[in-house]
Amino acid sequence: MMGVEVKVCGITNKRDALNALQAGANYLGFILYPKSPRYVTLEDVKRVSDSLKDISCKKVAVDVAPKLEDVALMQKADFQYYQFHFPLDLDKEIIRQWSEMVGPSNLWLAPKLPTGANFPEYLLEYSETFVIDAYSPDKFGGTGKSADWKSFSEFQNLYPEKKWILAGGIGPDNIASAYQKVDLQVVDINSAVESEPGVKDEVKIKKLFLCLQELEK
Repeated sequence: MMGVEVKVCGITNKRDALNALQAGANYLGFILYPKSPRYVTLEDVKRVSDSLKDISCKKVAVDVAPKLEDVALMQKADFQYYQFHFPLDLDKEIIRQWSEMVGPSNLWLAPKLPTGANFPEYLLEYSETFVIDAYSPDKFGGTGKSADWKSFSEFQNLYPEKKWILAGGIGPDNIASAYQKVDLQVVDINSAVESEPGVKDEVKIKKLFLCLQELEK
């Protein structure tokens, strides 16, 4: 069992889900944000889930600033965790309601933080887990660019009681560098293990897990 947990995000089909799980993925992420090239519907998620009935896996609903009624629909689906990206000017009341609905231990908050920005401390009471992704002025995740690793380490040191997930362009070519530079607990991989948006490359996925296994020996 590897020490670093891995979430393979942007799953759109059964084959990619199976390949990710067989390689060693701890979590599968399904993007419910319609503007994403990896968008799936709750019906799509159910189809993939039904095909994985004999395999235990933790599923993560991924969305951008979802409405409360959409969160309620997600809760009826088969998700264990909820990863919500949002702009920093989003009303705190909405974040509080997400937390109340799904619980702080199941909510993964992914604030859109510019490089070098301080972590917004008011978020700490709403969640136990935070996703730090690459900053883009016009996108929420899925950029393929690296996150601000320096800030990631600072946040971890400041708030060690929380779980920190590193996202942003991580794949087989830079996982060793990430592992050596930050205290990796959970890594979120997506575009760097694809052959095209929404289609995972089995070879790249296997290569990433082999790299991690070597690093953790």
